[in-house]
Amino acid sequence: MARRRLEAAIRAGRAIDSEQSKPQATFTKLMSLRVIDITDYFSGVYSLQFSHDGDLLAIGCGNGGVLLYSTNTGEMVKSLHKGGRMELPVMGLSFHPEHKNELVSVGADGNINVWDIEETKKKMFNKEKNNEINAIDFSLDGDVYATAGKDLCIRLYDAQTNQLLQTYEGSNQLLPVSEDENDLGHGRRVFALKFHPDDNSIFVTGGWDNCLKIWDKRTSHGVQGTIGGPHVCGSGIDIKSGKILTASWVASSALQVWDLAMGRLEQSVPLSGTDKKGEFLYCAQFCDNNVVLAGGSGTCNAQAIDRTTNQLIGHVDLDGKAVQALDSTDGGRYIAVAGSSPVVKLAQLA
Repeated sequence: MARRRLEAAIRAGRAIDSEQSKPQATFTKLMSLRVIDITDYFSGVYSLQFSHDGDLLAIGCGNGGVLLYSTNTGEMVKSLHKGGRMELPVMGLSFHPEHKNELVSVGADGNINVWDIEETKKKMFNKEKNNEINAIDFSLDGDVYATAGKDLCIRLYDAQTNQLLQTYEGSNQLLPVSEDENDLGHGRRVFALKFHPDDNSIFVTGGWDNCLKIWDKRTSHGVQGTIGGPHVCGSGIDIKSGKILTASWVASSALQVWDLAMGRLEQSVPLSGTDKKGEFLYCAQFCDNNVVLAGGSGTCNAQAIDRTTNQLIGHVDLDGKAVQALDSTDGGRYIAVAGSSPVVKLAQLA
């Protein structure tokens, strides 16, 4: 979540350069920009991330491929790894907060790959044995990144050396426990992990065990609190201004906003056109001006919603296919949406 601060700093610099000191107060429409065709060879898209300056879009593919595209032209800039038929999906991507040429990818094969995008080569490699990694994020200062996945553990790594610093164990729900379950790690596989954008030590995780876990990396125990409710099955957690946004794979009330400090539900944000199929969300993000983005297999699109009015601003459709990944930069002024369809769609809030 260090990226949110970096993006804000870049935006402020651009505003000064262009003498645009007053940000737009509201978003009123979602405009389509372009479509990137990645072909069926890559077996869909499972993860997306913009570079901090918004010029590049990293795409993690179902066949293990990692691609870089120009957001200005929609053309491929580099193929870091083309993937293959026997490889597993890239579930998470994260650009290093300080080293702009460094991208980390994690996958269902348990691999952690650190890429030098300037040299188009793998810089470092790590393997979490017998694990499927679903999520990665950097701390605010960029010194540490954390991973989470199938084996229930949360792992912290030194971002400079790629060495493991700390492992927080999960809990076994099939065995009786003497401790309060709120103090334990996850009991089922974890799909989302986000560091706090303003606190270097706090991060939040969610997964199949219908709860969020709040962690403090300064502690040996890790878990500081539990919020019951969200059934997270993708990159369905975001944090902004003391609020947590969650996307749950459930039929209704799937998009929710929680108070981080109090651990309580503040709002369920309604989605449009989900009466027959249900909502069933995989991913969500906060944008500027009280707008949230969300998409999944029930919506088969990504929707931009004003959460103060609960009004739909617009949507990005994937032609009846599930939305498995989305990302935004510059407060939502640039958006990427992808999933089981062999395309990535770029759009803009205005």
